[in-house]
Formats: sequence, structure tokens, C-alpha cells
Amino acid sequence: MTIFGVLYGAVLVIVGVFGYFKSGGESITALIPAFLGSPVVFLSMLSLNPKYLKLSMHINVVIALLGFLATLKDTVIFISGQEIENELAAYSKAITCIVSLLFIVFSVKSFIKARKAKRASI
Repeated sequence: MTIFGVLYGAVLVIVGVFGYFKSGGESITALIPAFLGSPVVFLSMLSLNPKYLKLSMHINVVIALLGFLATLKDTVIFISGQEIENELAAYSKAITCIVSLLFIVFSVKSFIKARKAKRASI
């Protein structure tokens, strides 16, 4: 899961930086995905140390949940085909929403698998 966390965070950073430069650097809010992704990359790298694995990955899932919930409404509007004001922002939010959901699902599966393995070893 550590590598997946790094990839997830990197995707958010890339989306944020791309959106910022694509918008001409006018809107700092285009960097919001990067602001979410940066701590995810850091915490995922920190989780390479087994001492911090559980804590850092759980914090990453909370960050992903916040990113998912924050972008869900606009993503549903975008996917439903309703008219949107800022297409670049809509794409950024949709990517953030989808990759956050994927990260949450895979992380929860990993947590369940780890718990079952721990119970089996007892």
C-alpha cells in the first residue's frame, strides 16, 4: 500500500500543478489537489518505516476521504452532463474524486487483509 500511497499523492500533486499552470497561474485554488497530495506522499514515504506504517496510512485514508467528500458533489454534477462554469476545475475535481475513492477502497481492503492476517497469527 505504501507504493500505492506515493502514486496516489503524486497524481494529486501533478493534477494540482498542471491545473495551476494551465490556468495561467491565476488561481491558487487550482493547487488544492497538490495540497492534498503532498502530505500523502510524505506520509507514504514515512510508512516505509514499519513503526509508522499503520498511523501514516490511516492518516492518508482520512486525507483521501476529505478529498473525496469535498469533490463528490461537483463530480456528480460534471458527470451528469450539467453545464459547468470552469471545465478545467471540473476535470481536476473529478480526477481528485475518482483517485481518492480508489485509494480509499484499496486501503480499506488492505486494512481488512492485515487484520485477518494478524488474527490468524495469534
